[in-house]
Amino acid sequence: MHILVKDKRTGIEEWLPLERAAELMNLNAEDIEWALEEYGECESADHIATQPE
Repeated sequence: MHILVKDKRTGIEEWLPLERAAELMNLNAEDIEWALEEYGECESADHIATQPE
């Protein structure tokens, strides 16, 4: 599964595998999946992940 991750500081967006996004956001992959299912996005201190269409 790939998700779109946006860097809050630079505004750069990129598609990343869920596992890589979890490392980057310093979160568990399961927590990201849950937030995407519940809210359509997941936010950390420096990044925002959005669910793919």
